[in-house]
Amino acid sequence: MKKRSLWYIVAGVIIGIGLTAGFFYQYGGKGMVTQAEPNSSNTSTISSAYITAKDVYPKAENPNPQKREYTLIAQDAEIEVSKGVKAKVWTYNGTIPAPTLRFNEGDEVSVKFKNETPYAHTIHFHGTHNSANDGVIPQVLPGEEYTYNFVAHEAGLFMYHCHAFPTTEHVRMGMFGAMIVDPVHHPMEPAREYLMVLSEFDPENPLAETTRFYPINGYANQYMDNPIQVVENETVRFYVIGIGGVLQSPFHMHSTIFKVWQSGILWNVPHHAQTHLIANGDTAIIEAKWAEAGRYMFHVHGIQEERGSMAILDVLKDDSNLKSIERPSNMPGSKSMIEWQEALVRELENPQIIKYDDLKASGPADHGQMTHTVETDKVSIAKGSFDPAVTESYIPTAITVSNGTKVTWKNDDTVIHTVTAASTDDGVEFDSGLMQAGSDWSYTFDKEGPHGYYCMLHPWMKGTVYVG
Repeated sequence: MKKRSLWYIVAGVIIGIGLTAGFFYQYGGKGMVTQAEPNSSNTSTISSAYITAKDVYPKAENPNPQKREYTLIAQDAEIEVSKGVKAKVWTYNGTIPAPTLRFNEGDEVSVKFKNETPYAHTIHFHGTHNSANDGVIPQVLPGEEYTYNFVAHEAGLFMYHCHAFPTTEHVRMGMFGAMIVDPVHHPMEPAREYLMVLSEFDPENPLAETTRFYPINGYANQYMDNPIQVVENETVRFYVIGIGGVLQSPFHMHSTIFKVWQSGILWNVPHHAQTHLIANGDTAIIEAKWAEAGRYMFHVHGIQEERGSMAILDVLKDDSNLKSIERPSNMPGSKSMIEWQEALVRELENPQIIKYDDLKASGPADHGQMTHTVETDKVSIAKGSFDPAVTESYIPTAITVSNGTKVTWKNDDTVIHTVTAASTDDGVEFDSGLMQAGSDWSYTFDKEGPHGYYCMLHPWMKGTVYVG
């Protein structure tokens, strides 16, 4: 027993020495993971998957930040979404997807937003910014405008979309686009660049659970007749966005294994994949090569590929037969095909912009003679009020109360609404804020006369309180 115990002790010491030596071999000397200071070029020492570019460059230290200014306009349009299929959609600047915004890490970005539709809309940008620029509050009313300002803190691929309520409907109807933030500190390999925005759309029902189309870049199967072109042994970079509301997007490319930056953030360490699942509201940056010329395919794996996301990729021997338009990219040495893609979308969709004569008429109600009023202190926001076809959104539409009465509104609809007074030189008299389905809100009136109100999110909803 004593000899066996002695052997246990000796074995334990040997194992301990081995583990210690292994630890120092991996984490000490040449194997040690070090962190470079911001603006340092010493990034080659980063060898661990747990140390990312974010740890090295925690802030966007751009030595030459630029001011970037854009204008996006909310416009209703009729477009073609598939061969022979037209639909009324909601857009930024007339197309689905909206124009691609592109700038460098650390740049100061300003986006002027104009609303030329009868609905309230916003622009919500993914990434870091403060609440005034988050694109939820304020809701930009018909005929009004708002300017968003932020610094592009993170390098990578982000989306922007409308965040008026119900948000799913506004996104499904077409209000989304891509935002590419090129890196300053960790430039990528020269590549041929394409943008792929994966969405859902149903011409008959924008809130359908399973939709008729799952397009790439707004038009079903457009790259079957207009193949994506790349060059043999050339690095190709795909900026991929999953904007869908129900089905996630398993992005798959034939005959290659590709490299993925998860969530489209260049701080992340890339990994390799055969199919990459992109969650709703998320992105990915994907790089791939094809060693042999030929015709290949890429698509969203599953039911989506049968409903609009099937695409052809032609690998050419060289770029002499390239039919698409290439432009120099913001990324040094890279070639961007995104301008060609946007031109193709505009040609296929052929947007017919819908003009409205008097957007201000979509705001609060006019207050004429006191007719058809009901004496009550309770108002229901009717079920289905988000639909413009519903003519009586607040029930009763007009009520009469005595001075000092507290009136209560209950949201009996299934979506968010507001009870908001008309704006005057003195400001807004009352505003419920966002009322969730099933909630109620009250206000006590202390001024005689008519008090018109409406829903900021659905401005065709109008009501009046007469105080006497």
